Amino acid sequence: MSMQYEQLFEKIRPAIDSKIAEFQHYQYNAITAEELWRYCIEKKWRKKKVEQLRLHEVVSTIFSVSPSDIVSFNQVEFLQSNNWFEEVNTDELQLLLGPVRT
Repeated sequence: MSMQYEQLFEKIRPAIDSKIAEFQHYQYNAITAEELWRYCIEKKWRKKKVEQLRLHEVVSTIFSVSPSDIVSFNQVEFLQSNNWFEEVNTDELQLLLGPVRT
């Protein structure tokens, strides 16, 4: 996280904590403040510069995030980043996929 994002994170920490408390109220205890912040940076503000973000826009974005937004974002990242056959050797993969038919 860049220094500007860290400073902004600390500045609006009460809003983030409030949103996390809301998530916990609805039994989404696994979502952390850091996950919420990472979602906003990587998904909501990925094309914006930190210095152009206005405080009210940042807080509004945080309050508009739903738990399903973060869960979906994490699932897509997981699916895009992993090599599903990393631990499978060629013989196991051939067995899994079946014989080659000609």
